[in-house]
Amino acid sequence: MSALLEKARQILTEGDLCDHCLGRAFSHLGSGLRNAQRGKALRIVLNMEGSLFPENEQNCRICRGIFSQVPQWAERAVAAVEGIEFRTYLMGTRVPPSIESAELALKAHHELRGEPFKQEFNREVGRLFGALLAERRHPVAVDFLDPEIVLLMDLEKSELYLQITPLFIYGRYKKFVRTIPQTRWPCRECRGRGCARCHFTGKMYQESVEELISPPLLRATRGTGTAFHGAGREDIDALMLGTGRPFVIEIKEPKVRTLDLIKLQEEINASAAGKVEVSELRFVKGSVVERLKSIEAEKVYEARVRFAEPIRPEQLQEALERLRGATIEQRTPTRVVHRRADLVRTRRVLEISGELLSPTEALIRVHCEGGLYIKELVSGDGGRTRPSVSELLRIPSEVMELNVLEVLGDFLGSES
Repeated sequence: MSALLEKARQILTEGDLCDHCLGRAFSHLGSGLRNAQRGKALRIVLNMEGSLFPENEQNCRICRGIFSQVPQWAERAVAAVEGIEFRTYLMGTRVPPSIESAELALKAHHELRGEPFKQEFNREVGRLFGALLAERRHPVAVDFLDPEIVLLMDLEKSELYLQITPLFIYGRYKKFVRTIPQTRWPCRECRGRGCARCHFTGKMYQESVEELISPPLLRATRGTGTAFHGAGREDIDALMLGTGRPFVIEIKEPKVRTLDLIKLQEEINASAAGKVEVSELRFVKGSVVERLKSIEAEKVYEARVRFAEPIRPEQLQEALERLRGATIEQRTPTRVVHRRADLVRTRRVLEISGELLSPTEALIRVHCEGGLYIKELVSGDGGRTRPSVSELLRIPSEVMELNVLEVLGDFLGSES
């Protein structure tokens, strides 16, 4: 104890420190005390031994009395979150270089291991912020891992910045029309600015799955925008049937987080009736988006195929048998090579079956690994996909209609 007091005496002899900065230098000692209490206790003991170290907070050589501003910062934080629903928060501080350098010099000179200024200032403002909110509306709690809001205090600029964490809602969608893309598609000509080609809408297509689903959620949350994350995407002219395609809607800067997802699901389905239908809406963490994007989901497709010449049932079955379990070498299709890397990928056909509807038409069902292009599996794409239905039949073949029946995979992981 005498060694500790001697070090505290040396520190105070070198220049004034407030109780916060003195106590923080010895923050590893004495559990259950705040730094200001710890610093005050050290000062009292030293003064009782005959030293004279009165606290002059404004002359503190580290913080220059900035802890006296804690109540003002807490009040500013309360004002900043007015009208925003949240349960968890995190305080952050952008520390002036002068404070950082003074603190580092003190620690290095006296070989101290006290906590950083930033940590204490965050805690002191956060403690008062939470107390003020508990008095005025509802309790909130600090969350260091996944806070719903973040308040950043820039002490040098005297600016307070509010960051509202996005809200993530998972679901599955079905698409019943062959004329809408999954997401908003800016006009290629004007890049979204508006021109004669897009009738000055800025869009290649006037509707999308995203734009049919998002509005009710955006209104309910009072957010500033959305981002749509799908587990892959079907072609514009393909239907999405079965149990639907998994997706996550990311709502940016939501002011409201308590939602009746059942009612919102009903509202979406009523407003998008005949075009899109959603199901299984639920709240998830942002990590689900990464999972959604990274899983190579197996798919089940149904394709109506037309042949350039009549074929017999046994010809079709022989070709399908050779494709069942086959590894397909597929070079990036001609129709998408302008926007995707020109690579050769291998994907397996896990199961395939079909039947003739007429001598020149068939209905084929394919269960395959994710990333296999079904239109090219049928057409061969001029030899870029091998083997293909066209190659095996030796007759040009093409997909007339394509439906996605299932998107298979554990997209929720631990959230399920």
